Amino acid sequence: MSGSLELVKQLREITGAGMLDCKKYLEQANNNLDEAVKLFRSESGKKAEKKGSRIAAEGLVNFYENSNCLLILELNSETDFVAKDNNFIALAESIANELLNKEEPEAQQAIAEMINTSISKLGENIKLRRYYKLDKNNYVYAYSHNNKIVSMVELKSSDENLAKDICMQIVASNPLAIDESSLDKDILKSEKDIYKQELDKLDKKEDIKRNILEGKMKKFINDNTILNQPFVKDPSTTLSKIMKSNEILSYNRYEVGEGLEKKSEDFAQEVYNQIS
Repeated sequence: MSGSLELVKQLREITGAGMLDCKKYLEQANNNLDEAVKLFRSESGKKAEKKGSRIAAEGLVNFYENSNCLLILELNSETDFVAKDNNFIALAESIANELLNKEEPEAQQAIAEMINTSISKLGENIKLRRYYKLDKNNYVYAYSHNNKIVSMVELKSSDENLAKDICMQIVASNPLAIDESSLDKDILKSEKDIYKQELDKLDKKEDIKRNILEGKMKKFINDNTILNQPFVKDPSTTLSKIMKSNEILSYNRYEVGEGLEKKSEDFAQEVYNQIS
């Protein structure tokens, strides 16, 4: 292999850029590998800045762990096509490893460089939207459903089967809290106000309205708390009845793109965005 081809190969291994791009960077850098890498990173940054305003509401959520911590994260892309790309999936894993194994400032710097490189390579805006890291001081467990919804739970005592059931419950039923005492008081007040406004329109006695309101609030609480929701594996019971002496200390749930504005595009526009 000639010297120039060897340099192209080395630059491609370092940056992940295409052969023609590597050749271009090396020509601009007079075959100086270090300078070519700098040029690539500079151009990656410009491309990342250009694509940074695009809506990135697709992507993946997943969990990762080492001996000390468990981590869930959401990494966003513009299209589901890129979200399923092996390079994008590998990027999420690399980001997770940085967050699990390095101090925050050091990890963030490395992550920013990896994302900029991937934006240049994959041709889409990519954003690390959020992540949550939990120390394994207690028993922790996580479950991912097709990389679209991920949940994690922290239990007082080790119980893998119970933890899996709880994580599946969290994924399926999207609870707002563990139990009534941990429900946000503002949410409860808001729901109560809505029900009151509805009941004010009814021509019924106040005591009947009060009973209806209590029933509606009880149903809202049961439907939105992990321990009181109908159990997904057996709707005739609840998790509170099968927890025994164990206890849910905390939980978390991410769903791809929840709360984000999604832009509708046709396939031709999606392809154009890949090359622009």
